[in-house]
Amino acid sequence: MKRTLLFVSLCFMLIAAWAQPAQPGQPRFDPQKFQVMMEAELTKAANLTEDEAKVIFPLHKEMRQKQMEIGKQIRQLKANSGNDAKASANAINKILDLKVKMAEIEGSYYKRMIKMVGAEKVMNIIKAEDDFYRRMVQRQRDGRWNKGPRQHKNHNRPENKQ
Repeated sequence: MKRTLLFVSLCFMLIAAWAQPAQPGQPRFDPQKFQVMMEAELTKAANLTEDEAKVIFPLHKEMRQKQMEIGKQIRQLKANSGNDAKASANAINKILDLKVKMAEIEGSYYKRMIKMVGAEKVMNIIKAEDDFYRRMVQRQRDGRWNKGPRQHKNHNRPENKQ
């Protein structure tokens, strides 16, 4: 449950970061490109056939959209919670209920996916998705959204000084 909530929070942070206006000289976030990149990577990692991918990814996208709607409700509750104890307690209870609902949605979709492609492939999708989002956040943090694999910088090593 904690891992799911952490993952979903990470997704929302990633999307929020990309929704910010682009800096001069930096490309804007392209949701279609992001979706294509993610699907390609998940297909490869889970060893999905073309037919399996055509069945799984619409479900996956539907699941994430429902979770994003719940995330939007959570953010609205946080922003409009008020400053008194009663309003804050009420907002917290609603947020907790929404997070449970989000996890239930994920569980129901994963069960449907397991019936279609098997548990091993769904687990590979879950792992690959976590890795993909982690790398995308790192790229965004490093300002390398459209650049290739990360290059290690060894600026502090003595042999690199001239």
